[in-house]
Amino acid sequence: MEIIDSHTHWGPSKTMGIEVTTAELLRQAEQSGVGRIVIFPFPSQALADEGVNEQVLAVAGRDHRFIPYYYIPDDLRPIPKEKGFSGGKWHWTRGVQDSASNYTVLDDPRLGGFIEESEAIDLPIIFEEELAFTETFVGMTKQLKIIIPHLGLLGGNPLDFLAAFKPRENCYFDTALASQEMIGRFVREIGVERVLFASDIPFGQMKTELAKVLSLPIKDDEKELILSKNIKRLIGLDQI
Repeated sequence: MEIIDSHTHWGPSKTMGIEVTTAELLRQAEQSGVGRIVIFPFPSQALADEGVNEQVLAVAGRDHRFIPYYYIPDDLRPIPKEKGFSGGKWHWTRGVQDSASNYTVLDDPRLGGFIEESEAIDLPIIFEEELAFTETFVGMTKQLKIIIPHLGLLGGNPLDFLAAFKPRENCYFDTALASQEMIGRFVREIGVERVLFASDIPFGQMKTELAKVLSLPIKDDEKELILSKNIKRLIGLDQI
């Protein structure tokens, strides 16, 4: 069964003073049986040095096991799909990382254009903000493929995220750092087609996060959707 980790960090972190290396990601992947890995830069590094997006792209160019995502900058430039990125990461834009959204972003006149262009690009965006901010943003979209990380854990109560986005077929959730019980709850209520396996390295360990999905009381073909088929469908790998 193919396994793809749909959420990891790569490279240095300006604020944390750590670095996630290519070797470390591959070590954890080999230990866990993971075949491919989505990578994107740490927020602080991407904001300090936009060139890190190109570095992520270069890593994926050298090793097909890596799937590069583009860190979306504060000026709301959409994913440059033509460069080879497979998705994007939106992270508390102009707000306080992992803590508070900046609601003035929702009034930025560039936001409408960002959404329109992103929908035309048709690649997923891992979107991390507070619940109310996320609700407003999602309400502005039509078909933009949005992946809410951690089942919404860092933006509020996961059950509130579940209730808010259960009717929105364009909204998906990744499992990183969530409890197995909560993962099971989401699977039962929105179905296996909208849940993606993720580790959030370095904050989670690939083997530990994977075990939560592997031990779910569901069929193997349903696990396969969570472990690889859903993300392949979202980024277009199922068409290659």
